[in-house]
Amino acid sequence: MLITKDFVMINFPKTGSTFCRTVLKHIHTPTKRQEFWGRFGLWRPELEELKMFPYYHNEAASKAIGRISQHGTYHQIPEAHRHKVVMSVVRDPMAKAVSDFEFRDWARHPFPDAEWWKERYPNFPDLSFEEYMDKVMRKGQGLEQPEGMRTLVGNQTSEFIRFFARDPKKTMLSLRDDTDLAKDYDLHFPNIRFLHTEDLSKELQEFLLEMGYARPRVDVIPRLRKVNTTERKRKTYWTPELRTAFQHSERFFYQLFPEYLDNEGSNVPGAE
Repeated sequence: MLITKDFVMINFPKTGSTFCRTVLKHIHTPTKRQEFWGRFGLWRPELEELKMFPYYHNEAASKAIGRISQHGTYHQIPEAHRHKVVMSVVRDPMAKAVSDFEFRDWARHPFPDAEWWKERYPNFPDLSFEEYMDKVMRKGQGLEQPEGMRTLVGNQTSEFIRFFARDPKKTMLSLRDDTDLAKDYDLHFPNIRFLHTEDLSKELQEFLLEMGYARPRVDVIPRLRKVNTTERKRKTYWTPELRTAFQHSERFFYQLFPEYLDNEGSNVPGAE
């Protein structure tokens, strides 16, 4: 996570957070004068990056997946910074699923282990998108979730709760088939400013202006937008049946971000 004097940015994976981090680091680059005074303790950077072991819903996932990274979660924000505005980025879940599949972190770091995958998918790691989603939505459902779950919760919903709930485990275990997470939002989540991957340059620029940044500092944003993106061929990943199953699996996320329900799920340029 990144901490400034006015806000905290949570680095939500595969949404464009790398771009946001690059922008913030760029516009907070110290001048030579600041670097000079910093040697004598007379100047302190306005931007701090915290790396840590991210929170996971269960111990097995924490031991297998957990490694020090920039992906700290809301309830890991240091107490001294809890009063600040919290900002992060969300993305169309169907596009994010494609990005997760093509990034292949699941093949490089298989969880719970490679044997589990090969037992269920003998051709692992050479999986089709349909096989990968079968794992995500069915055979692997719950592997990274706490014991005692009472309803189906999609992996992206689980990840969102892990990152942004005040008490992630309590929120996960509170979910029922008839839960309306949008209605119960204030019970589980703080007030977080979410930007959208699909219009990230514009929304990030507007957010920083609201935070008091001078326009000349943020005018650089459109020129940096190509950072860590991958242009991919347009493929049809989603059958109607797969799309329906996925949207049901992630129904709690869609309750919070209904603007994504009308998306056709076509592949788009990725964002890391």
